[in-house]
Amino acid sequence: MTAYGGLALLVTDGATIFSGIPDGFKVIGQGTIGALPIPILILFVVAGLAWLVLEHTPFGRNLYAIGGNARAANASGVNVARTRFLAFILSGLGAALAAIVLTSRLASAHPTAGNPFMLNAAAAVFLGMTSFRNGEPHVPGTLLGVLIMGVLGNGLNIIGVNSYTQSVLTGALILVAVMLSGLSRRRRI
Repeated sequence: MTAYGGLALLVTDGATIFSGIPDGFKVIGQGTIGALPIPILILFVVAGLAWLVLEHTPFGRNLYAIGGNARAANASGVNVARTRFLAFILSGLGAALAAIVLTSRLASAHPTAGNPFMLNAAAAVFLGMTSFRNGEPHVPGTLLGVLIMGVLGNGLNIIGVNSYTQSVLTGALILVAVMLSGLSRRRRI
């Protein structure tokens, strides 16, 4: 991740693009359909598709199997390498979509603009895992985690907590979520 981040900075010379972004592109991140912001609509569509794939397709079951125990999944006939490869492709497409929405929302582009969101994304997933299914990935749980992280971040901004302290609190929240996830897994065993 560090190497690719450095490569992005090297290729772009670390420059931020502020001009030349078409107004039609800005609609993706700043527009609304009725009262619903387009980024929220995109969130619901992507979350719905992710839930559908993970819960109702063989590919989704294979992902859960690999996440639980890759060796056992392989022994069960799952093509682990192919499934992981497809998962990385889908992850890259998701990152690209997030970059498009962020660039449109900010009306500017910087090679590391998404870096501050990685920790929050991990925290949201772990919070979702501890909220539902006792430590197993779950799309509605992840949405709940996103909501918790959004409310927490907004609340901390409103009361004037600086961004460095917010990062420490987010990291502590991830640790608590991981510990709760570990405890819930032990209870099941």
